[in-house]
Amino acid sequence: MNYPNYNEQNISVSAASISRFSAVFVHLIGVLLLLVGLWISLRVVTEAWELYRAPERIERFARAIERGSNIDKTFVLSPLPSEEVEKGELDRPRSSADPTGRAGEAFRASYFMAWAIALLLLMLIGRLALAAVKTGGELALYDTEVKRFAKALIREAKESRVLHRGEAG
Repeated sequence: MNYPNYNEQNISVSAASISRFSAVFVHLIGVLLLLVGLWISLRVVTEAWELYRAPERIERFARAIERGSNIDKTFVLSPLPSEEVEKGELDRPRSSADPTGRAGEAFRASYFMAWAIALLLLMLIGRLALAAVKTGGELALYDTEVKRFAKALIREAKESRVLHRGEAG
């Protein structure tokens, strides 16, 4: 049987090319992760700003929470319109200070729950985006950090040899 003749030079060249390819691949993944993290961070900030500028946008989320949990019906603190109809209170004259005829709207736990969930989600997504930026930056600068670490190790090894030689002499 004829086996290919591999010498050490061919093996070292192929190992070096694989090493270069993997380093470039890691750098590209790092840059991609960094860019995705920055984009998501920007989206979180703009969404938070939009909720600040238009807080009524949370209403749709609050309605979805109410449909799924019926939490507002559980935590009724003021009469709902159906109860007012039964009592005949909707027919009473309304004052100019309160044109709706109601002293206040019913407490809506779903509205407050929607705000809490939205803020927690924004914080969680923001935290994940920052982790992606940090990890992407570390991967993009991987070679630089490894080279710096290797230089520090070599410097320490040289210093320890000099110290050992000084002790022996």
